Amino acid sequence: MRRFFLVVLFGTLGLPGCGGGSSSPMPVTVFLTPTLGQSVSQGKSLNITATVSDAKGVTWNLSGPGLLVNPTEFTVTYIAPSSVVANTNAVVTATSVTSASASASLPLTVLPFNVFGNVQPVNVDGGPVAGQIYPNGAFTSVTICQPGTTTCFAVDGILVDTGSSGLRVLASALPSLPALTDASGKPVSECVQFVDHSYVWGNVAVADVRIGGEVAGSVSIQAIADPTGFAIPADCTNNGAGTDDDNQRSLGANGILGMGLEPQDCGASCDPSAGGTPPGPAYYTCPGGSCTAAFVPLAQQVTHPVVLFGVDNNGLALQLPTPAGVAATLTGSMVFGIGTQLNNVLGKATIFTVDSNDNLTTNLASTGQSLTASFLDSGSSGLFFPDGGLPVCLSPESSFFCPPSTIPLTATIVGSNKAQSAINFSVGNADDLFKGNPGDAAFSNLAGPNGSGGCSDGSGACSFDWGLPFFYGRTVFAAINGQQAPIATPAAPWWAYTINFSEN
Repeated sequence: MRRFFLVVLFGTLGLPGCGGGSSSPMPVTVFLTPTLGQSVSQGKSLNITATVSDAKGVTWNLSGPGLLVNPTEFTVTYIAPSSVVANTNAVVTATSVTSASASASLPLTVLPFNVFGNVQPVNVDGGPVAGQIYPNGAFTSVTICQPGTTTCFAVDGILVDTGSSGLRVLASALPSLPALTDASGKPVSECVQFVDHSYVWGNVAVADVRIGGEVAGSVSIQAIADPTGFAIPADCTNNGAGTDDDNQRSLGANGILGMGLEPQDCGASCDPSAGGTPPGPAYYTCPGGSCTAAFVPLAQQVTHPVVLFGVDNNGLALQLPTPAGVAATLTGSMVFGIGTQLNNVLGKATIFTVDSNDNLTTNLASTGQSLTASFLDSGSSGLFFPDGGLPVCLSPESSFFCPPSTIPLTATIVGSNKAQSAINFSVGNADDLFKGNPGDAAFSNLAGPNGSGGCSDGSGACSFDWGLPFFYGRTVFAAINGQQAPIATPAAPWWAYTINFSEN
């Protein structure tokens, strides 16, 4: 049941590759300031400016509630309605007076009075699949809109995953969206593999994504679906040995919201400026059903939605309460931004910087191992680590441990900045937990193997996957690579957390 992404490769941020020169007239372009989607409280105003490449001006249009006042060739003021009872969508569009095909849109969310627009509910509730419980899955909803419009569809049952970046949604739950194409007009597809050798495939589409009162305009997302007319490439399916998760029952969700440390899901290694051969499995073009790996510029890759939020774009905090061992459901929240508003300050949170692969070190007391490839991953349903002394459950629960009684353990998380934190946790018998609590979704002591031996002999993964049980009772911050970190903190990426209960 665990779900977490195998990151393709991270690198330093770079600029997309540039094309060759052309003697054709340059097309007219329109840019808006603010450049990113905004939230506006009821009755408040927002000044918007257009920059047009031919300096000929624009016409203004509003879709949704509110008013546009004092329009000029290059400026306008949006005034939100004086009263709304819930978050409400609006879009301001500027269109060139000389080229009707040249336009730019600014998606807006109007907030009720005294509402923080950067908060989104998260529920550990078993997931959206009828008759099936997804253990320790944190689910939320997203609203997906056709770019530059208020034609929107709400999709629930989206798994919150701090082990990946970007939004992936079953295509069957999506509205009609424009496809991302390469320079020659071919649609771009993507494969994402999970560590358990399952995978998802789907075309890349462009949408406005709204979460709570925040909006990411014209962001690339993955529309999960099996292709028609051809087979998924063998390097994506592990030569046919992997499990196809391109459906709700297998995925256990309607989609995955990647809330990790990186701004894109692949990064510089998938960008044209990287040179060499595109990495795979990652992005593909499949003209005529023949798929080849493809480069995709950073700005067009499946992107962490938070980096495109107007203000709260440098990270997020995931907050969940502590179950009393087992609970039917839990309700928590995501709070977007770090140090950008009164409700997302770090306070006394301890910061743990990561290495070049976004990893931490976990020193596991029971085995004496130093697991140098460890990470925090809300998309994993348990705590996964190599410990050959703990018995593994028989099938179908062989992903988990089944000790005869609950085992207390201790580990220490160490950041690259030498920050340390001792964690006391316990490992329960997964068979007993599931059979004794058939309708429950939250399990604080669910754990499983991540290799059986040590780092040195190659039988262990040399990593501790701190899955969702780690997040219970904590506020966990994820600072996104390349985004402006709060004053007096290290440069991102990093994790930080505060403990909201006494370790036991």
